[in-house]
Order: sequence, then structure tokens, then C-alpha cells
Amino acid sequence: MANFWNLNSTSINLPYIYENLILLLTQISKGKNNFSEYDFAQWCDNFTMIFEDDEVSKNTEHALLIARDIECQWDLFLADTYSIEELQKMDLTKVKLPLEWYERWLEELHEV
Repeated sequence: MANFWNLNSTSINLPYIYENLILLLTQISKGKNNFSEYDFAQWCDNFTMIFEDDEVSKNTEHALLIARDIECQWDLFLADTYSIEELQKMDLTKVKLPLEWYERWLEELHEV
């Protein structure tokens, strides 16, 4: 496992496992999340870092690909939607990705 000192800060305090990625995506998809989408993107980034060089199960490998896509799409969405000046001033915890993206990721997770 990767060193924990390089993980992002996030309010989501759940283990980095396939089932929790499903849980978190389900909560966002249903509008039942009590965490920001920014925190979720950070959690997904941490998930990918923890298992970076490890041998993992098929479910975890599939979850890692989706978690990496979530984190990358978050960064691309910010870069494509806001200027650098806006990003420097804004509260990232207020940013929301299109709901259908989360629904698609959840569907993809169930395709293992």
C-alpha cells in the first residue's frame, strides 16, 4: 500500500474498497450525500493512490479505473468550466458535476 502521508484531506472517513465506492456513488445519485462532491473526488484520488502498485481483485481493479475516471473528470470539468481566477476564489465544495455522470459511473461499477 502507498504511504498515507500523501493522501488528500477529505471529510469522507470510509475505507477505500469497492463497496464504499458503490455506496458513495449511490448516495450522490440519489441526492442523499452529506459530503461535497469535491470531498468525493478527493476520496477517489486517495483510493487510486492506495492501490497504485498492488495486486488487487477484479472488483477492486474495476473500481480503481472508475475512481480514476471520476477524479480526472472532476479536474477536467473545473478546467473547462472556470477560469484560473474563478478557481482561486471559489469554494470547491459548492461545485457539482452533472448527475448523469454519477449515474453512469454507478452503472459501470455494476458491470463487473
